[in-house]
Amino acid sequence: MATSAITGENFYSGTWEQISNILRVLNIGEGKLARITQVLINEYQETVDREIDGILSQLYQTPIKEFNQMQADGVTRRVFPGDIRRHARYMVAGRILLSEFTQLAQNITEQAQGYVDDATRALYAIIRFNHRIPGQVRKSTGFSVTMPPSLQPAAVPELNV
Repeated sequence: MATSAITGENFYSGTWEQISNILRVLNIGEGKLARITQVLINEYQETVDREIDGILSQLYQTPIKEFNQMQADGVTRRVFPGDIRRHARYMVAGRILLSEFTQLAQNITEQAQGYVDDATRALYAIIRFNHRIPGQVRKSTGFSVTMPPSLQPAAVPELNV
């Protein structure tokens, strides 16, 4: 897995091959995909990881840490929570499509923008009062200095006016 130069942690979105596979699904052509290098994908991964940290830092200690997960074949692997992995992959792929392939057909551009919008919307939903990320340390919400964050009541939800 590729490692962030800033945090020293693995990228939330996984390897650059996994991002390339998402880009291949859209049928933009192997010739155009040949321009996408590991260095370019790592730059986008770094940008997206910092954005995700910015969103989640309101409620969680960032960067988000990997945790052990048992795989179907009985092997334990260190992974990020599934929602964050998926959203990070689609944000990276969408950003690459929007900035590196501006001459693509309209429907692919709309799909790329949809990737980014849906992933961002889902990340903001993660920090709502009724959602928890497994295996992560929550920040104190200022209720009590002596009360651990896990025992504090959830933040009051925003009113839909």
